[in-house]
Amino acid sequence: MKINQVAIVGLGNIGRRHLRILKDIRPDIEIRLVPSRGKNFVAEGFDPGSMFSIEEAVRAGVQAAIIASPAVSHVEQARILARAGVHLLVEKPVSDRVENVGALLTDVASAGVVGLVGYVLRYDPAARRFSEMVGQGVAGERLNIRVECRSYLPTWRPGLDYRESVSALRELGGGVLLELSHELDYIRWFFGESSSVRAHLYNSGFLGVDVEECADLILTGEKGVPVSLHLDFSSQHAARFVTVYGTQGTLTWDAIGKQVRWRPVGGEEEVEMFDLDRELMYRNQLRHFVDCVENGATPVVPLEDGAATLGLVDAARRSHESGQRVDLP
Repeated sequence: MKINQVAIVGLGNIGRRHLRILKDIRPDIEIRLVPSRGKNFVAEGFDPGSMFSIEEAVRAGVQAAIIASPAVSHVEQARILARAGVHLLVEKPVSDRVENVGALLTDVASAGVVGLVGYVLRYDPAARRFSEMVGQGVAGERLNIRVECRSYLPTWRPGLDYRESVSALRELGGGVLLELSHELDYIRWFFGESSSVRAHLYNSGFLGVDVEECADLILTGEKGVPVSLHLDFSSQHAARFVTVYGTQGTLTWDAIGKQVRWRPVGGEEEVEMFDLDRELMYRNQLRHFVDCVENGATPVVPLEDGAATLGLVDAARRSHESGQRVDLP
């Protein structure tokens, strides 16, 4: 099936990025824009003739949609579209609550439409190389794994008061666990499912937001290997990496440095560099979504993966609230 019309729901930073890229890679596709937060987008330069509600977009005949609204709205919007037979790319996270997702999975399966989740780091060539080396067992038996993602929320969206952003507002699904759930997704991708999690969430008050700005998790991975994860958006010196410490050496993916480093026991470190423009990942993701719809390709990140990652977020929250380890299904 050739795509002729696509709806983009939500016109924040990520929605506008999808709009720009889709226009570039598929100028033949007609785009219907669906604002999600009641802003005067016409005053910001959007053509009023392109503005639709979800229901209007469905009646107009859209065949696919990109859901880029706040997480609290994802499931409700996606279900309307799925029941109308519209294929879906849902930005991460799938929802703010895991209990909301089951009905969406049912609707997508019943309608037979594509459901893809926007965990864009799955399309990073350095991450893919790291995943390949992990799968090959390059590091030997895994002894422990360290994952870290540090960033600074006030610099995420220049020109916008970060305290009014989706990331900072609890009612819109903010907080570091949901905003940086990429890490939970790729832990599952690289290392498989965990059997338990213990978590501590923290708000120092430094940023003046009412959501967790920092999260530390210990996951019990395959064969009991511990996976330690640190997330925050209050660090003014960014870091994003995964390191596997194994019996044969140390393997690291440095997302910011765009490199994979391998240091074998008793040997010299080898560094593989990747020339990566961040926008390339989004381009690859959109091309893949179109390929899934038009040619039947298998989704790299199906909705079920998004639901499983959201289950980890929920378990981490429960662990923090109880002060206890939470076993995972």
